[in-house]
Amino acid sequence: MTDITKLARERLEKIKSWRGTYGAGSNIMLPAEEAEALARIALDAMDRDQVRNEHAEWSQATFGNVGPVGPLKHLSKEALEAAAAPDDLSEWADMQLLLWDAQHRSGIADEQITQAMIEKLAVNKQRSWPEPKDGEPRLHIKERPRKKVDRCDVCTEGARGGCGTCIFNGNFE
Repeated sequence: MTDITKLARERLEKIKSWRGTYGAGSNIMLPAEEAEALARIALDAMDRDQVRNEHAEWSQATFGNVGPVGPLKHLSKEALEAAAAPDDLSEWADMQLLLWDAQHRSGIADEQITQAMIEKLAVNKQRSWPEPKDGEPRLHIKERPRKKVDRCDVCTEGARGGCGTCIFNGNFE
């Protein structure tokens, strides 16, 4: 989160509580710079929403009542095009529009996506990752599942005993 976003979020949380603090109908003053920054954030969100709504209407009229799979498959093709030309903003726009379209066609609300992203980020932070390599995908390192056995092949002990060096040394999986 950038400093301005953090500042704006903290300030918006405070402003959100003003009615309870000062009472309904109270006039509260904001410094001009702060009011301008908050207005910029709100206007950017309104512009995004307008494009998103216009695209949803166009997509519905053009493609009808289809599900999210088509836009998701198209998205995968656009992602490859963006990878080939990462400075081409039109490819990024294609991907964003297709992602919005698939989300809309799935009936998934923004709040649901945001919550899922928060949860997924927490999971990803707990995972191990390989060293970065520019131009290559980096997939998380999967833990190798331990083989479940009921006898030690070395000492032939069952799950209650063990030779002390085998899997049965307290690891009865």
